[in-house]
Amino acid sequence: MTDVEPPPTPLPILATIYCPFCRVVVPDSRYCGACGAHLVHESFRGSQRLHSYAAFPDEPVVRLSIVTSLFPHLSYRARVPFRYALGIIVTLMIALALAGTAAPLMAVCALGVPLLFLLYIVEVDPYEGTFVISTGVALLLGAGLGAGWALIASPYVDRALQPTPLSSLTSGQALVAAIVVPTVAQVLMCIPILAVRRLQRGRLESLDGFVAGATGALGFALAATIVLLSPSLTNGQFTHQSFLVNLAQAVERGLGLPLVSSMSTGLIGAALWVKRGDAKAARGRWVTSPVLAFVIAEAVQVGWAFGNLAALPDAEVIVVQLGVIGVLTVLMRLGIHHVLIHEALETSIGAPRVCAHCNHLVPTMSFCPQCGVADRAVARPRRAQTRQDPSALAAAHAPEARK
Repeated sequence: MTDVEPPPTPLPILATIYCPFCRVVVPDSRYCGACGAHLVHESFRGSQRLHSYAAFPDEPVVRLSIVTSLFPHLSYRARVPFRYALGIIVTLMIALALAGTAAPLMAVCALGVPLLFLLYIVEVDPYEGTFVISTGVALLLGAGLGAGWALIASPYVDRALQPTPLSSLTSGQALVAAIVVPTVAQVLMCIPILAVRRLQRGRLESLDGFVAGATGALGFALAATIVLLSPSLTNGQFTHQSFLVNLAQAVERGLGLPLVSSMSTGLIGAALWVKRGDAKAARGRWVTSPVLAFVIAEAVQVGWAFGNLAALPDAEVIVVQLGVIGVLTVLMRLGIHHVLIHEALETSIGAPRVCAHCNHLVPTMSFCPQCGVADRAVARPRRAQTRQDPSALAAAHAPEARK
């Protein structure tokens, strides 16, 4: 006799209300499943929900969190391993900077963050099984552009860094090195976004654009780092520099360049790929503009370049680099949050599913009515699993399910 699987657990009859922000009938819960507004607050704070990041609603939007900013598709449980991995990369940089070993330090600076992002792509499968081709194109195209940019632009930067009696931050050489060079770099980093866009078929989602932009930018940063740091290998196995000099270089090339490039270009990609819906009560629709995203990326890149040309002490360079990463992290989270809030999605109340973030049994909607996570912030494989697997529905009622 063939066993017949029981049908998925049906939802009980839901109490519904009119959302005061989008005027759609939605389940009476903490969040509006259609527009994502926090229904506890009836003022504009509820529609903006800056206390609840759309990709990770248990975090505020303004938060210095590299992992939940650079990896918006991660599941709740996967955040901890990725934080450990990022911590290991930083620890290795500090240890190798202290040891003064040239080749290992260069390898960690060039490969650390890009490899971690590739692991993230494998984990979340953003393009539904076609990530190998799209990721390969973005990474290789970005690497080729990054190597060419580094070979051509490095002489301009080197000349601007040479101390002369008339050198200043407003000289012609300094302006070229601090404005023209990073502007060209940012334009080049956007090319892989357009290439991947032409390869993609079917549904396009904003966070797919983020992945495409970040992947191309990390390939760019990887190749540029290798080209810029390779001359240091001619001096032997050791850098023959102080710990602070090595650490400042590691922070700049191993953290600053890949993180700033990937987050800023990823935001541009998300803004280019997003399909905006009708105007909502949530303010900040203008934040989703790709032009604004490019301006933010360019402003950060130019400010970062001027900071490098200012010939600051190494300790201050490290502080400036970390400050730039922190500022861009907040700006990027604001942009991604508003992109997810304003992205066009269906507003119907669908079949029951288990929320991938809070494990509650809820109807399929644009946002989880219980925790407020955006449906597009959940990786596609996890969405399919929670909607089709009856065991996942049953697990939602288990005592160990996270409340």
